[in-house]
Amino acid sequence: MPNYPAYVNIADITVTDPFFSPFLDRIRTVSAPDILKKFLAEGAIGNYERVARGEKGGHVGPPWYHGLICECIRGISDLLVAHYDKSLDDQMDAIIEKIAAAQAVDPEGYINPYTTLMCPEKRWGLNGGNIRWQHETYDAGALVEAAVHHFRATGKTSLLKVAVKMANYLASVIGPAPKWNVTAEHSLPEMALAELEQLVREYPDELASVGAVPGEYLRLACALIDNKGHNEDRHMFPKFLQEYAQDHRPAREQREAVGHAVRATLFYTGMATVALETGDAELAHAADAIWHDIAETKLHVNGCVGAKRDDERFGQQYELPNNAYLETCAGVGLAMFGAAQFRLQPDAAVWDVVENTLTNLIPASVSESGDHYTYENPLETRGGMERWDWHGCPCCPPMLLKIAGAMPSYVWAKAEDDLWLNLFIGSEAKFDGVTVSYTEGKIAVRAENAVKLHVRIPEWAENFALSADYTTERGYAVAVLPAGESELTVMMDVPVRKLMAHPWVGADTGRVAIKKGAVLYCAEKEIEKWEDLDFELGDDPVQINADGTLTVTSTDGRTFTLIEYRRWNNHGALPMRIWFRQRGHHADVCDLSGWEGKLYRVYE
Repeated sequence: MPNYPAYVNIADITVTDPFFSPFLDRIRTVSAPDILKKFLAEGAIGNYERVARGEKGGHVGPPWYHGLICECIRGISDLLVAHYDKSLDDQMDAIIEKIAAAQAVDPEGYINPYTTLMCPEKRWGLNGGNIRWQHETYDAGALVEAAVHHFRATGKTSLLKVAVKMANYLASVIGPAPKWNVTAEHSLPEMALAELEQLVREYPDELASVGAVPGEYLRLACALIDNKGHNEDRHMFPKFLQEYAQDHRPAREQREAVGHAVRATLFYTGMATVALETGDAELAHAADAIWHDIAETKLHVNGCVGAKRDDERFGQQYELPNNAYLETCAGVGLAMFGAAQFRLQPDAAVWDVVENTLTNLIPASVSESGDHYTYENPLETRGGMERWDWHGCPCCPPMLLKIAGAMPSYVWAKAEDDLWLNLFIGSEAKFDGVTVSYTEGKIAVRAENAVKLHVRIPEWAENFALSADYTTERGYAVAVLPAGESELTVMMDVPVRKLMAHPWVGADTGRVAIKKGAVLYCAEKEIEKWEDLDFELGDDPVQINADGTLTVTSTDGRTFTLIEYRRWNNHGALPMRIWFRQRGHHADVCDLSGWEGKLYRVYE
């Protein structure tokens, strides 16, 4: 395999950042126990117990509850690597015991509590079933993903045994004829199976002890991807999942992000991950084209995707309404897609997108108390919208745990003698032969051999420089450091900027959004009428306040305080707006000079 960048292992990084360190602590100590408690209170674990007892009927929650429980296990496993918590570990052990008991009653190793309890004769959507509703491949993917991360975190094989048995069953029935033409109705297994194959390669003896078959999981991941768009002889119903599940054409022919935004971003993550594992240049090219389609035409300024409420889907290019749906899960999927893209083609522009999502969307998706969550993340609301304690489809809290657990691993990456600093998050990390840290503009490197340090030049930075000789490459400042200890200073201005959207984004014509560095700001205020928050800005400078807020002055002399978007909706269901009218700003839809490859740029 080519020598692609590897992220730092979660066990080998400590986050010290003044914002992200307490944020991650709150997710681990408050959100994770809260989410598990609420799933237990709903009766989700009872589904496994009913299957184990051989009962019929009585499934609690939607068919994808099994997948959500497994996603929680994946996220919590990663969080425990950084800070061990025996209570959470014991809770996971108890849940895994229930999952294993449920699987044990099926001679083939199949496990999907909803289908087993409610419609056992309708496996894969047949005999009047519907795989789009039953979520069998999604649940299986979540199980495999959880098992891989649980094993990496704890060394335990309890869940890995279950996942390998299910994966072996899938591998025995899915593939080219005479096997079944099945594709994922909700992507996740493609990426998860590739991760399982990686684990087989890294821990051959341990994986052999639980029945893993080398090569089968990558083959199966490829089959699920290759089956997209080939639906004539499908062994499932519905046979044709259309754009909704990225089934409208073969994967290698896809060039645009379409359909259900969560399914889409997870499928594209799987494409990039499998391309990385197989060296499939055609698949990598398709993933790259889709990434650019998102980043350049379909990305909202808060770092999320999914413009349309119906089918929770992408809209057309430049269709970016401010009341868009913007599901938290889609933002998580986008960040994971970007992280996979970087490994295929190390480019700083990927992290401009991912950083925006991690800095703004992810913290905004959970209350500052850590126990209330949001499904939607609009760019404006007229009030009445609050985070919920719990939801009938609580898919976003488990995804929050997953991205919180994964986030630290994205900060640094390494391949042979190349070392990357991707995110300016205070941290200390180590690779084989290299120890690094970043703290408030200071980089320290201790290396056994000379290294090439790639420091990302953020798109929001002005007057960027390093205190060492450097060249630029793919948006990184590259400095060659000798063996031993090196210290560098990153120097850059972090201005407050007014951003304007591409002229073809009709929703924001004549408007600007305000950022300081990567941090997005909004106006949140109790008002008499919505129009009171639709003020016009002039050319007065934005004032930076000691408490981190900003003050802007409207053209009629009123002043407004802007707060960080990631802190909105913590003081009641107040009206909120991100895009503001700007005096003198007139977009010309026929003049696209300076917009090549850009969706947002500084207002001048």
